[in-house]
Amino acid sequence: MKIKTLKVRHPGFLTVKIVLFVILIVYGLSLLAPLAWCFLTALKDQVEFTTYNVNGLPTKWLFSNFTGAFSALSVNGTNMFSMTVNSLWYALGGAALGISVSSMVAYVVAKYDFPGKSFVYMLAIVTMMIPIVGAMPSQYRLYRDLGILNTPLLLLSFAGGFGFNFLALYAYFKNLSWNFAEAAFIDGAGHAKTFLKVMMPQAVPAILALLIVAAIGLWNDYSGPLLFLKSYPTLSSGLYMFQIMTTRIQNIPVLLAGVLLSALPVVALFVFFSGKIMDISFGGGLKG
Repeated sequence: MKIKTLKVRHPGFLTVKIVLFVILIVYGLSLLAPLAWCFLTALKDQVEFTTYNVNGLPTKWLFSNFTGAFSALSVNGTNMFSMTVNSLWYALGGAALGISVSSMVAYVVAKYDFPGKSFVYMLAIVTMMIPIVGAMPSQYRLYRDLGILNTPLLLLSFAGGFGFNFLALYAYFKNLSWNFAEAAFIDGAGHAKTFLKVMMPQAVPAILALLIVAAIGLWNDYSGPLLFLKSYPTLSSGLYMFQIMTTRIQNIPVLLAGVLLSALPVVALFVFFSGKIMDISFGGGLKG
C-alpha cells in the first residue's frame, strides 16, 4: 500500500511568488517603455514632436519615416543603406575570421604537445588583462604602419587567435576525445583533414554560439569603426557621427527610425538564437 505524502508549503510562499512576479513585470515594462516611446516618436512629424505632442500617440502615423531614413541619414556622403552594407561585412567578416583563427589555435594548444604550449596559453590570458583603451594608441599606429587603417583589410586585425573565443574553444576541444583523431590517422587522414572533417564538426555548437555573440558585438561596436574605419561608417558609428556632427538635427523622428532599424538584426538574432546565447553566457554550451 502506497502512502501519499502531501507537500505543505509555508503560507507566505505564495505571497513571495506574487511579489516577485509583480516586481519582474514592472522591471520588464520599464525596459520596454523607452523602446515604445522611441517607436511612437519615429512615427511622428518633426513639427508635431517639437511643438505639441512629445509623449502622446502620433496624430499621423508616418511609417514613411523608416524608408526615408535610408536617404535622410547620411554621413560624409554615405547613406544608411551603405552603412548597413558596411555593418554586414564588418560584423560577419570579423566574427567569421576571428572564430576561424581562434578555433585553429585553440585546437592545436588543446590537443598537441609542443615546446612553449603553456607559454602560449598564459599569453592568451595575459593579453586579455591589457586595458582596451590603453592599447588603442598603439593599435592605431600598428594598423597605420601595416596599411590596413581605414580599409576593409582591417578585418585582418580580428585574426589574432586569442581572447575569449580562444579560451572557450580551448575548453571545448580539451574535453573532446582524442580517439576520433587517432581513428582518422589510422585511415590515412592528415592533421588538417582530421581537424576539418572529424574534430571541428563536433565543436559546431560552441562555434555557432560564439559566432552569434561575436557578430552581435561587432554590429553594435561603434568605437572601432569610428577610429579605424572613418571612410566606411557602419550603422552604429554612422548614426553616432550623424548625431554629433549635425549641429541642428532637422528630423528627430527620422533619426529614431534609423536607430530602430539598426537594432532589428540584433533583435532577430537574439529571438532566434537566444538559447545558444544563454549557453555562452553561462558556460553551458562549452561542455563536451
